[in-house]
Amino acid sequence: MRCPRCDYDNVGGDELCVQCGQDLLDGGVPQPRGGMQGRILSDPVSALNPADPIIVASTASAAEAIKQMKEKRHGSVLVVDRGRLSGIFTERDLLLKVAGRDINLDSTPISALMTPEPVTLSDDDPLAHAIHLMAVRGLRHIPILRDGKPLGVVSIRGVLAYLTDQAP
Repeated sequence: MRCPRCDYDNVGGDELCVQCGQDLLDGGVPQPRGGMQGRILSDPVSALNPADPIIVASTASAAEAIKQMKEKRHGSVLVVDRGRLSGIFTERDLLLKVAGRDINLDSTPISALMTPEPVTLSDDDPLAHAIHLMAVRGLRHIPILRDGKPLGVVSIRGVLAYLTDQAP
């Protein structure tokens, strides 16, 4: 992506210009129009109506977190301590950090397997920002926060369902 300030040709997905430090996420973003493009650029992530997140403490066992994911048919749990998000544990973490390893899920705290300090969104961030983060960073689940407290999780499934519902 070309920097709007210095015209440096950055690698696609960079958030800041390598040459001058300009924020590339806001620069050059098309202005909302009508139709699907306008909705993606202007609708907030809250328009996805995300389900309440599954929340566990960092001391919860991995077995308990996985059990809740299965029961509620969610692809992630948020790890919260003292009301603040400290990590996320997803299906991908289960596959990459647990599968094929000799791990006692009943005695392993979820904090040992979670992804710490995950990328987050605010409930009023535009849907386009969520889609960008998912595409560039390869994310399938992004926690939604308000004042640092978890409200929900944007999932790629939720984004696709929204786009399908909005398609003419």
